[in-house]
Amino acid sequence: MLIALPNAFGDAITNMAIDATLLATIPTDLAAFRHYGWLEPATTFGYAQGYHAVENITDKDMTLVRRMTGGGIVDHRNDWTYALILHRSLPCSVIPANALYERIHRAIHLALQEMNVESCLAPCPKDCNAPQSQAKQTPPETRILRPVSQCFVTPAANDVLRRDGQKIAGAAMKRTRQGLLIQGSLDRDALPENFDWAQFQSRLLTKLTSILSLPIGQLDDIRPLFNSEQIEHEKERFADQRWNQKR
Repeated sequence: MLIALPNAFGDAITNMAIDATLLATIPTDLAAFRHYGWLEPATTFGYAQGYHAVENITDKDMTLVRRMTGGGIVDHRNDWTYALILHRSLPCSVIPANALYERIHRAIHLALQEMNVESCLAPCPKDCNAPQSQAKQTPPETRILRPVSQCFVTPAANDVLRRDGQKIAGAAMKRTRQGLLIQGSLDRDALPENFDWAQFQSRLLTKLTSILSLPIGQLDDIRPLFNSEQIEHEKERFADQRWNQKR
């Protein structure tokens, strides 16, 4: 069952801590989707990236936090951020990384298509004019990235692109014994100025339930998912320079 959590805003450390907590506490047979915004100018960067290389190309007035997931640098000042958490008991949680990455971005592509926004997945199909040579073939959760890899600059295989090759959406994954966390982002600048994000979220959830074979559902009480003690513990981790500067 897939539940849609309420949209929320938080600072960078809190946003990362809540995602980590949901991954650690997600109940059996459950998946959760959440969209969240940012209360401060923030950049997150992939688990395998080098801190000092990232710091050198990041605006000094931005909060800089290392994610649990892989991937590159994401500037969150003008993006639409989401997280999808899958308990390991769900059949879709064991889909190979490349295939799952493709399914999630196909859901985004189909949702955009219903809203009359043309897009394609990289590498592009034959009828797409976007350059195919930019895409990488390495699984998104195991990729070893250059320290200055930036998410919306260099598309990876199965990222969502506009027809002119500009990247719309990318994501990264973290797999644990408890389940799987997917953190994704869409570049608002790559979409029309009057784009209806509420409608997009509704359509995306419908596509995800179909593509991942997850019926939509509700919980009577979502508070147990947001374990306050666990969130505070995770906030300490993401605020600790030993975590952020570990590479």
